[in-house]
Amino acid sequence: MSDTKKIIPAEKKSKKNSVLVVICGGSGSGKTTVAKLITDKLRPDFSSCIISLDNFYIPSYRIKTDNFDIPEALDWDLVNKTLTPLLDGHAVKCPIYSFVKRDYVEFKPIKPCDIVIVEGILSLNDQRLREMADIKIYVEVPDDERLIRRLLRDIAERDTDTKKTIEMWRSTVIEAHHKYVEPCRYYSDLILFWGGLKPNEVAIEASAGAIEFKFLEKNKKAK
Repeated sequence: MSDTKKIIPAEKKSKKNSVLVVICGGSGSGKTTVAKLITDKLRPDFSSCIISLDNFYIPSYRIKTDNFDIPEALDWDLVNKTLTPLLDGHAVKCPIYSFVKRDYVEFKPIKPCDIVIVEGILSLNDQRLREMADIKIYVEVPDDERLIRRLLRDIAERDTDTKKTIEMWRSTVIEAHHKYVEPCRYYSDLILFWGGLKPNEVAIEASAGAIEFKFLEKNKKAK
């Protein structure tokens, strides 16, 4: 069992005002890839980190549901306790969740940085996270393309066979997507369309530019 008390802010505090970017989108929409592509487009003097909400699922010994696509499956208090000190300029320890063990397997230290990106299917479902965010992005991808991507990911990363992934898709994923994820596109500041094999480079560059502008604006006001 894991101990969430391990999330201890460091004594040193960054003097910069971080920008929080929240990326939402359906399962298999490419949120992690988009986050990485955006960080690659940022100015080299900008530090950044990516935090996946996949690491904040409630361990199986504390919850009985097997549905990972509902808001109740995530420990939102832990998300808040992790992000608040990080955005305040302190180092934190972020949980690493194992979908095989259904528990946190370690806590990874994260230093304060200029751009903090949080990505997850339900990232815009939580009001506290929406209010903390400086920029909210929704990644929109057709359902058939998302299913293909999820199949490839689950086989490679989560020790799940094709049959089980398709069963989950039909029984819980699609229903939860339309109920909890898709409505969140209306909370977003930017909608990034990605329907083909290649990423939407124009949208990626535009997102990176908006993030850089927001960071410079926040820190100019702070002086």
